[in-house]
Amino acid sequence: MWTDIQFVHSQAKERTDYATQKPEALLERIIKVSCPKGGLVADFFGGAGTAAAVAEKLGCKWITTDLGKPACMVMRKRLIDQNAQPFLYQAIGDYQVEAAKSMLGRGFRIGDLSQIVLSLFGALPLPPEDAPQRNLGHVTAGGSKTLVLADSPNKLTGAATLKKAIALRDNLMGGWDRVVVLGWNFEPSIGETITALNDSRLEVLVIPPDLMDRLKKKGGLDKLRGSVRFSSLQYLTIRPVVRLGARASCPHAGETPAFPEETITVQLDNYVLLSPEAINLDEANRVKLQAVINQEPLALIEYWAVDPDYDGKVFRSVWQDYRGNTDNDGAPLRVVTKAVLTLPAKPGARRVCVRVVDVFGFEAEVVTTVDAA
Repeated sequence: MWTDIQFVHSQAKERTDYATQKPEALLERIIKVSCPKGGLVADFFGGAGTAAAVAEKLGCKWITTDLGKPACMVMRKRLIDQNAQPFLYQAIGDYQVEAAKSMLGRGFRIGDLSQIVLSLFGALPLPPEDAPQRNLGHVTAGGSKTLVLADSPNKLTGAATLKKAIALRDNLMGGWDRVVVLGWNFEPSIGETITALNDSRLEVLVIPPDLMDRLKKKGGLDKLRGSVRFSSLQYLTIRPVVRLGARASCPHAGETPAFPEETITVQLDNYVLLSPEAINLDEANRVKLQAVINQEPLALIEYWAVDPDYDGKVFRSVWQDYRGNTDNDGAPLRVVTKAVLTLPAKPGARRVCVRVVDVFGFEAEVVTTVDAA
C-alpha cells in the first residue's frame, strides 16, 4: 500500500478534469518498477492518458486506447501540450458489432446487421445468390431502380468501397440507375474521394452511430422503422493556402548563414455537420445546435491540425489548436481559424492536409497541393 502519493487536486497543473484521472506520480512509480528503459507501455483503458503521458516523459514507447471519443481527445490534447514526439492516432473500434452481439446473441453475423440497416433504410434485400454477404438491397420508386450497399462497421468506408459500389451499380443484375452507400465509419479523406469520383449517380450516407442503442431502447426493429434518418456526410472547406518563400538571412561577418524558411498560411472556411437529426439530442438542444450551425459553423470544431507534407498514409501534425487552448489566442471556447506555419524551405509542391474533429467526435479532412511561391 502506497500512502505517499496524493490525489490530483483541483489546482494541479496535470489536472484534465477527466473523472478517473490518476496521478502522474503513481504511474511513474508503476512504470519505473515494471518496464525496462525504452520498453513498451500499454494502457487499454486510457481515460485521461496518464500512462501514455508518463511513458512519453520517461522515454518509453507506448500504446493507449479508449472506447470513448472524449477520452481520446483528452489524451491527444495532453500529449500535444507536453510536446510529445509524433504519434499515430487511429479509429479502429467496432462498437456497433459488440453492441449487436449483446442484443442479438453471440451467433450474430455482420450480414445480420447489414440486413437491419437495409430494412430501416427501406430497401428490400437482394437474393442470396446475388448478395452472398447479405449487404445489398434495392429500392424501386417512380420507375427508378436504386442499389443500396450497407458497409461493414468493422472497417472505414473509403475509395475501395465506393469504387466497388459503382461497379456493382453498372454491372450487377443488368445495372441500376443509382447506388447508395450506407457507412458507419469513414476514412478522413472520404470527402476528397467523393469529389474526385464526381459521380452524380453515387450517394454516400451516414448510418446513425447510436443505431444499436436506439434499437435496444425502442424494443426492436419494427418499433424503430420509419424514425431513422440516414444523413449526409460532414465536410470541411478551407480557403486557398498561401505559400510564401523567404530567403536566407544575411549574417554578419563570421556568422553561419540562416537556413532558408518559408511560411504557409492555412485558414478554415466552413464546416458542414451531418444533419442534426442524426445526432441523439432532445428537441431543445437540437434547436440550439441548429442555431449554432446557422450562425457560426466553425464553432463546432473541437480540434484541428495541419500536416504540410502529407504522404497520403500517415498524418504528421506540425501545428494544432483545440478548444480550451489559449496559447494561440485568448478564446477558451473557440479554436483559432487561421494557422501560419514557418517551415524549412522546400523545392516543388507541398501536399497540405488539414484534419478537424468536431464536438461530437466526427472527423473531416481536406488535402490540397500548393506550388512553390
